[in-house]
Amino acid sequence: MRTLVLVFAALALPACPAAAQPSSAAPSQPRSLYAVSAAGLGSAMSYCIARHGRMRQGSEAERCYARARAILGAAGLRDRAAQVDTRCADPATFNECITPEIGRLVYDLNDRFIEEGL
Repeated sequence: MRTLVLVFAALALPACPAAAQPSSAAPSQPRSLYAVSAAGLGSAMSYCIARHGRMRQGSEAERCYARARAILGAAGLRDRAAQVDTRCADPATFNECITPEIGRLVYDLNDRFIEEGL
């Protein structure tokens, strides 16, 4: 439970444009990359726990999560973040804009997890 709380807390912070791109980040990095990546990890963890129960070392949920992370690696999250940045380019409405984008990402990832039989 503590892990879930930390993951979901991490999901909330990157939605803020200032937190999404630290001053030391390369300008070519999508502003929403941290939010998209955190949402992907949170989605994988939540999916696997809901499907297989508590995540413990050696559990089915842990194996599911490892496979889900591999799917995330091939999911093009950097490209997805760049698309989000394009659609949410106005800093004044960034937070309102990114929320449904993250929701669509989570639904898309859940569909991929189902297709892969996690």
